[in-house]
Amino acid sequence: MFGNENVQEVKAVKAGFYSKVFTFFGLAILSSAFGAYLGMTYLLQFFTANPATIYLLFIVELAIIFTSKMWSQKQPLNYVLFLIFTLITGITIVPLLAYAAVSGGADLVVKALLATGLMFGASALFGATTKINLSGLRGFLMMSLIGMIVVSIIGIFIPWGNTFEMIFSGFGIIIFSGYAMYDIQKLKDYPENAYIDAALQLYLDIFNLFIFILRLILALNRN
Repeated sequence: MFGNENVQEVKAVKAGFYSKVFTFFGLAILSSAFGAYLGMTYLLQFFTANPATIYLLFIVELAIIFTSKMWSQKQPLNYVLFLIFTLITGITIVPLLAYAAVSGGADLVVKALLATGLMFGASALFGATTKINLSGLRGFLMMSLIGMIVVSIIGIFIPWGNTFEMIFSGFGIIIFSGYAMYDIQKLKDYPENAYIDAALQLYLDIFNLFIFILRLILALNRN
């Protein structure tokens, strides 16, 4: 009897953890969307006139994400920084959204959003239901991500063509779909007080997945 009670208690704690993770994941998406709205409505001309501002926001993003282990479990600081980070990511994506809207219209952005939802949903479903242990993907995903960052930095100084953009974006979609599968399966291993960390990981997965899907659609649209 006591064994059953313990099992039920563990299940209740885990259910509460999952509820918090997906609540904050949903809040992150809403915060990011609000940031994109603010940027498109009020800040686009400012960014055009002062492009260096975007890089300053990128630095703030990196500072928040690289210090996340220090603040992710300190209430209410974790809530504040979590929402600030997601708001800023929504703002910093504005130049890409504006370019997409000019290049292919709002329909192109909507297509990217729908494709992101379907891809993330399918990846998450696989990660949640598969019996395969996906922990072996960690090394490959991490090394691939580092490689993509290095290539992106090189691309600042040596711009690449449209064909390479399609290849690079396609690879990015594969990597962040893999991260979505891995991070969803990994949820069961988090301690119950690490829901901000888990929500942040899932948000980064879907956010980057959207960026690479949009970039791929833009590259295909240019052909």
